[in-house]
Amino acid sequence: MPELVSPVQQRQTIMKIRPYRRGWQCFEAPGVEPFWTGENAKQSAIDYAKGRAKIWAGEIRVLRADGSLESVIDFNQTNR
Repeated sequence: MPELVSPVQQRQTIMKIRPYRRGWQCFEAPGVEPFWTGENAKQSAIDYAKGRAKIWAGEIRVLRADGSLESVIDFNQTNR
């Protein structure tokens, strides 16, 4: 018999920060993909994702231009 999902469990969210058209994009969900350009574009995208992450559990994945993983920023109730 399958286990029931505890109502205390939170959904896991994965947000991706990736290079995009000479800037950086934060992919949160289809249709929610803000984009930054300029000198601090990458950090702005990461800061946006961290701000949005305050309401979920999951991780932020920062990707390189080739799609490989550069770093992971975990977020959950204990590290806020």
